[in-house]
Amino acid sequence: MKKITITERILKRPVTVFMMSLLVVGFGLFALANLRITLMPEFNIPVLAVSVNYSNVAPEDMSRLVVEPIEGAIMGVEGIDQVESNVRRGGAFIILRLQPNVHIQSTEMKVREAMDRIRPLLPSEANEPYIFQFDPDRSPIVQMSVESSLLGLDELRLLSEEFIEPRMERIPGVASAETQGGLRRNFYVSLDPVAMSRHQVVPSQVVNAIRNNNVNQPIGTMVTDRISYSIRAEAIYQSLEEIELTVVRMSEDGVPIRVKDVANVENTYADISSIEEVNGRNSVTLQIQKQSDANTLDVAQDAIAEMHRMAELLPSSVTMQVLSNEGEFIENSINNLAQSALIALIVVVLILLLFMGGWRIAFVVAMSIPVSITATFAAMYFLDITLNIISITGLALAIGLLVDNSIVVTENIAYKMVQGKGRFQAALEGTNEVAGALLGSTLTTLAVFIPILGVSGMTGTVTRDLALTISIAISSSFLASIILIPVLASIVMKPGQFRTKSRMFRVIDRVEKNYGKILFWILRRKYIVALFVVGILFGSFYFFRAIPGEFFPESDTGEFDIRVELPAGTQLVATADLLRDYTDQLLDMPEVRTVITSIGRQRWSTQSNLGQMKVLLVDQRQRRMSTEDVIQVVEARFDDPLAELDFSVSGSGPGGMRGGRWGEGRGIAVTLYGTDMETLRDLSYRIEERMLREREVVSVFNPRSRPGPEFEFHPDRERIARLDVRTMEVASAFGTQSRGSRAGFYREEGREIPIEVRNERRTFQNREDMFHLELLQVGDTRVPITALGQFELRESLQRITRRDREVVLDMRFIVRADEDRYRSTIQEILEGDIVLPDGYRYDFSGRLRFQDDSAREMRIAFLFALLLTYMVMASLFENFRDPFIIMFTVPLAFFGSLLLLFMTGTPLSVPAYIGIVILVGIVVNNGIVLVDYIHQKTGHGLISTDKEDRRMDRIYLIAFLQACKRRMRPILLTAMTTIFSMIPLALELGVGAETWSPLAKSVIGGLAFATLLTLFVVPAVVIGISKKRRELLKKGLSFTIE
Repeated sequence: MKKITITERILKRPVTVFMMSLLVVGFGLFALANLRITLMPEFNIPVLAVSVNYSNVAPEDMSRLVVEPIEGAIMGVEGIDQVESNVRRGGAFIILRLQPNVHIQSTEMKVREAMDRIRPLLPSEANEPYIFQFDPDRSPIVQMSVESSLLGLDELRLLSEEFIEPRMERIPGVASAETQGGLRRNFYVSLDPVAMSRHQVVPSQVVNAIRNNNVNQPIGTMVTDRISYSIRAEAIYQSLEEIELTVVRMSEDGVPIRVKDVANVENTYADISSIEEVNGRNSVTLQIQKQSDANTLDVAQDAIAEMHRMAELLPSSVTMQVLSNEGEFIENSINNLAQSALIALIVVVLILLLFMGGWRIAFVVAMSIPVSITATFAAMYFLDITLNIISITGLALAIGLLVDNSIVVTENIAYKMVQGKGRFQAALEGTNEVAGALLGSTLTTLAVFIPILGVSGMTGTVTRDLALTISIAISSSFLASIILIPVLASIVMKPGQFRTKSRMFRVIDRVEKNYGKILFWILRRKYIVALFVVGILFGSFYFFRAIPGEFFPESDTGEFDIRVELPAGTQLVATADLLRDYTDQLLDMPEVRTVITSIGRQRWSTQSNLGQMKVLLVDQRQRRMSTEDVIQVVEARFDDPLAELDFSVSGSGPGGMRGGRWGEGRGIAVTLYGTDMETLRDLSYRIEERMLREREVVSVFNPRSRPGPEFEFHPDRERIARLDVRTMEVASAFGTQSRGSRAGFYREEGREIPIEVRNERRTFQNREDMFHLELLQVGDTRVPITALGQFELRESLQRITRRDREVVLDMRFIVRADEDRYRSTIQEILEGDIVLPDGYRYDFSGRLRFQDDSAREMRIAFLFALLLTYMVMASLFENFRDPFIIMFTVPLAFFGSLLLLFMTGTPLSVPAYIGIVILVGIVVNNGIVLVDYIHQKTGHGLISTDKEDRRMDRIYLIAFLQACKRRMRPILLTAMTTIFSMIPLALELGVGAETWSPLAKSVIGGLAFATLLTLFVVPAVVIGISKKRRELLKKGLSFTIE
């Protein structure tokens, strides 16, 4: 009984195949309409953070009393890779970098448990440690400004908080809308030292009086026979007069001493600790964050639409404008990538029409594209892969690969028809003949993505969607090539009509004939191939050493950040003057559109000497300079090595990874490790002085965290105890006089306005003001601060950074030379000219560390891909020899990739490495198809053992050469479709294309070079690896190659 193959069953059910294909296309289109759109893949950054505030405590004390105990507890938590602590006056921010593949939520619970265990060891005055996970979705997707020519900043802030914020937060998908800038209402109770002395009142009495007379709390219930009543004490301040009339104490004469007798109550604005400006104008800004599962593009569009609707409801003097919009960047990036993919699709179809022999066969092959792409969309929907620039890049890269299998199947079916087979039989035999080789080539292509999926860290997170998307697309194309394509070919293609005698085909026929002659010539001179392969290996080594490296290519996002830190103690007005001068200079540049300035604030810290600026450039088409060029101009203009400030520029942009510079500052980063910050500072000054003597060094970023003057108060515990008070009461009273104390809230129209008690002078003008403070009232005696302890004037560091319980100092060197190469010079200087004390060391950090780590992992992935590819091929051929032969294509591809990267001046980055790894799976496909077909046509190498029988030898050699010629056309066609489909991506068309251009260049260069040489090298190795085949060519057989 004749055995019916799977292909035969498929060919007998064409209607079922068409219906299933339509179902796939329909569901894929449905999935496409419902896929969420984001800029980058969704991922959890493996980073936790602990924030602790301990008001006005010096960094050394903060480190000793708070940070070190927390670090000790955290270091015992499993899964934490590195602990970095940033300590400033009054606060600490501890960053916990987790090991790859650690469950973040579980680790966070363990950290919380560790914090609970050590909480009794921390000072009671310190706030509770706040633990949270870094979330890319916390970055605002839309930032707006609210300005007015008539309303004040207090009214603008109130308008934003009470009218604009609620409307924005009602938009589906919006997590929060946060107002920044403007002025806040505040009640200040300013204490008069003279009046307090006259009435024998101390600050703590005023604070307690206000706090105890401003009550709103439940105090119990009353239950009757049928009704239960709740009882609440309601004594909330309703007016400024009520605060003034609050009784502080009773005098000896029974006269109440009220707040107004010892203080001045003001309904005013809170002291300005930070200022928000847009293009140099005081402004109120609104930052909108989306929910983690929301569609970024939809939320951004809805928020902007709501802004336009509110414009009709707001006063005519109020204007709102969009400052930054991640949705617009996403839309532009996705449109550019989609355009590249569409161009690639058109190019592939044109190649099919030109080289496949008529529209029928081109139509059959092209039909695999829509089916494969829509099937990919359906799989993305099930796997919860968003439509982002990574997944779309994967689709754009896969378009050329989608038709590879279909080209081989269709071309073989057409060849069977030329031999006189009927449609059904040609489709059956043509598919079965190559199905095994196509399965093997598909598996080898998929195998190379397993190591990519195994890459850890940020690199693995970014490339996951790319690998999954291409893998799904290639798998779908394989299924389409052995199911849909044979059915279509048996219906659409007609014997004798697919091969047109056009000029293009006459050219291809001549190429085939000449290829056979050249191949025969080369096979008899195998030493040429051996020398060539050796030369390729040496050339690859040279180019690998000559090409510079980088982490990820710089992307022209049109945004960057400037951070400035002035010397400790710099007043807010001085910081504002400097940043406003910077703003004016930036706005004079034609490339700059908007400058958003935060004065007195930087990331999570608020201090008067800090500032940050977000610089937004005009559209890419309206400027001649890239973002990187503008950054270099800004650095040259503003970064003065002699200035007493820290100045740094870093890339910015939409998305969790913050744009092209990946959140890292420019230059070569070096970290100094040690035990004492003073010693590290001295080392850094010596290194800075030595490096500035180098011609290639433009500037050195050295954090100038010089000590600032500090008065340290040492309480006399024994004297305080004799007065029957506690040391904590003394510290609290002193704090009220120096920085103020919050005594409660004033409620007005549903809003809570803080009430703060503070010294009338707000800040001490001289030492005498501080020394004469009267803090306590003991009987009839008022006790001054000098009677309770002693003051000591000392120098105190303003900032301490610790990493894995070591004190560290980060430096950065801006150089004219290639950073990757110049670090060897820095290493020689640090190890030769600078003597590091015992226990002190240095290490390269920042982007170079990311670059080294990612390069090491990608090299491991490359070797693992080679191993998996060999294992798949060995399983396919059921021997170890044929995979070894085919692996000779890999060094050819590697050389071609490096050659094109070298010629185009493209550094070896993570995308370039990914392209090389993917290339392993692509180039061996041609070898698999070629070797498998050679075995089919030559009977797996059967050669006559009779030395006198030349007939069998001649038949074998003719079959060998004919097999190579038969596979030349599909090999060239599959390579052409892949290469030309990636050219649009390699040309860096549009915003964000720079990131993945190196990947396309790697594939183009490697595939182009390897394809041409595979046609000669693989046959030469097939012959050369067998002694009998080598003797065959030595017999001097001669015949005509057709």
